Amino acid sequence: MVYAIAIFSIKPNIYAQNLEAADSLKILLTEDDTLSSTNKLIILSNLSQLCSSPEDVLTYSKRLLRSAHDHKQTNYVVKAYQYQGVAYRMKGNLKESLKQLIKSAELAKENHYLQLQAEAYLEIANTYTANSQFKNSLLYEKKAIEILRKDGDIKKLAINLLNTGYSYYTLNYLDSSLALYNEAEPLFDTTGLTIGKAYVIGNRALVYWQQGDDQTAERDLLKAIDMLEPLGDQFGMSDYHNQLGRLYAERNDITSSINHTNAALQMAKALDLKEQIRDASLLLSQLYEEQQDYTQAYTYQTQYITYKDSIENTETTKKMADLRTEFEVNQKEKEIAILEKSQLMNRTYIIIAVFLLALAILLILYFRQRLHNTRLMSANERKQHDEKIKKLLNTQETKALQSMVEGKDQERKRLAQELHNHFGSLLATIKVNINGIEEESIPNHYTLTTLVDQACNDIRNMSHSLNMGISENFGLVSALKELSEHLRQSGDLEVEFSASMCGHALAADEEITIYRIVQELVSNVLKHSHATKLSILLTCFEEEQIMNIMVQDNGRGFDTKNKPKSGGIGVETLNKMVADKQGDIKFDSNTISGTTVIIDLPLSYENIEEL
Repeated sequence: MVYAIAIFSIKPNIYAQNLEAADSLKILLTEDDTLSSTNKLIILSNLSQLCSSPEDVLTYSKRLLRSAHDHKQTNYVVKAYQYQGVAYRMKGNLKESLKQLIKSAELAKENHYLQLQAEAYLEIANTYTANSQFKNSLLYEKKAIEILRKDGDIKKLAINLLNTGYSYYTLNYLDSSLALYNEAEPLFDTTGLTIGKAYVIGNRALVYWQQGDDQTAERDLLKAIDMLEPLGDQFGMSDYHNQLGRLYAERNDITSSINHTNAALQMAKALDLKEQIRDASLLLSQLYEEQQDYTQAYTYQTQYITYKDSIENTETTKKMADLRTEFEVNQKEKEIAILEKSQLMNRTYIIIAVFLLALAILLILYFRQRLHNTRLMSANERKQHDEKIKKLLNTQETKALQSMVEGKDQERKRLAQELHNHFGSLLATIKVNINGIEEESIPNHYTLTTLVDQACNDIRNMSHSLNMGISENFGLVSALKELSEHLRQSGDLEVEFSASMCGHALAADEEITIYRIVQELVSNVLKHSHATKLSILLTCFEEEQIMNIMVQDNGRGFDTKNKPKSGGIGVETLNKMVADKQGDIKFDSNTISGTTVIIDLPLSYENIEEL
C-alpha cells in the first residue's frame, strides 16, 4: 500500500539544489563574522532542514537550540526540538525521536504556536507510523487536522487528510478513510497539486476494493496511474500496478494480472524498491504456477525468496556481499597470476573444470525443478482427493440430518395430534358432564369448572406449540444445542449458544441449510482461529422474513486486506450455500478481538408452514 507522504519526496534535481544551498549556508555561517544573532538562527534553522545526513541535522539543530535559549527565541527552540526528533527517526532511534518531538509539541502549545504545534503532531504521527503503531499515529494526525482546519494552509491540510486516511485504512476503518479522502480531493484541486489528487484517487480505490466494489476500484487505480505517468512518479505507479495485479488475480483474469504485475516489477526494479519487488515476484510465481508454467513460477519464486531475505537480513546481506566482493577480488588476482604462469595445458584443464562445474549446476537445477514439479503435482492430487472425501462426508451428513429433522418433525406432529385429539376430547367431555350437574349439588362446582377450562387451554397451547415447532426439544435448536454441547465436552472451547426463533416452523430444508452453515463456520473456527471462546446466535426477524446467523470467536483473526472469499474450500462452500439462498454474508476480523461472521438468510413464504 502506498503511504501518501511519499508523493512529496525530494526529486534528484531538488535534492542537488538542497545540497548546494546547504553548502552555501555552511560557508556563510563559518566565514561571515558580521552576522546578527537573528540571521544566525535563521541559517541554523535552514541548515537543519536542508542537510540530508541525520548527523549533520543533529549538529546544527543542537547549535540552534543553544543559540535560541541564549537569545530567548522560543519559536526556534520549538523548531530545534522538532529537527532533532526527525534526525533521531532517520537514525532509527524512535524512542529518542518521540521524546524530542513531544517536547516540541508541548512547548508550541504553551506558547500558542499553532502551525508549529500541528507540524510537531504530524512528525510524531510519522514516527509512530515508522514503528507500525497506527493507532497512536492516528491520534496525533487527528490533532493536527483539528488545528489545520482552524488555522492552517490548505496544502498542509490536504496532505494530512491524505495521510490520516491511510491510517484509517490500515486500521480497517473504511468509512472514516473514505470521508477523509473525499475531503482532501477538492483541496488538492484548489492548490493545483495534481500528484496529491492522483494519490487520493488511487488510495481511495483500495478502500472501494476492500468494501467489495472492485469495478470502481479498477477504474480509479487505472485513472491514478494515468495521472502519475506524465509526472514521472514511478513509485506510485509501481504500487498501483501491483494492486491491479492482485485485483485481476482475484477475478481469475490471469493475463491482465500478469501484465500489471510485470509493469509494477519493472518500475520497482528501476527504483530498487525491494518490498514492491518482493510482492510482485510472489504474485507472479503464484500466477505462473496456476498456468502450470513451472519454469517461470520457479524463477519468480527464487526472486521472491532473494528479496524477502534481503529485506529481513539487510545487515547480514551487506556483510556477506562485502566478504564476497573481497573474495572475488582475491580470487581474480590469483587467477591472473596463474594465467600468466600457466601453459596451454593448464588453461585447458581450467576450461574443462569450469565446463564440468556449469554442467553440474545445470543438472542440479534440472533435478530441483523436477522435484518442485513433482511436489506441485502431488499437492494437486492430494487437494482433489481431500475434496472428494469432504464432498462424500457432507453428502452423508446431510442425509443423516435430513432424516433426523424429518423424523423429529413427524414425532412432534404426532404428539400434537395425540394431545389435541385424545386429551382435548377427554377434557371437553368432562367439562360437558360437569356443566350438566347443578351447581348446588357440588360444593366446588365453580372451582372444578375453572380448573377444567385451564387444563383445556394448557393442552391446546401445548399442542399448538408442538405443531408450530417452538419446542426446544425438536429440530434445529436441539441439533445446534447438541453440537454446542459436543464442542464444550472437548474441553478446548468455551461455547455460548442462543436462539430466538420465529413463531412459524421452518421447513426441513431450511433447518438443514442453517445447520450446515453454522457447522461450516464452526469448522473454520476449529481449523484456523485457535480460539478459546465461541458464540453462536440465531435471531429470526419474522416481519422481514430473515434468519440472522452470527458466529463470533476470539481467535487470531485474518488479514482483512485478503478477501475471505478467496480462501479455502470451506469458505467457498459457505459462500455458495448463502448465495443459493440469496443471502448476505459479512466478515469482520482483526488480530485483537478475533472474527465475527454475520449472515442474513431470507425465509420465503413458500417455506413457512402456516397453521
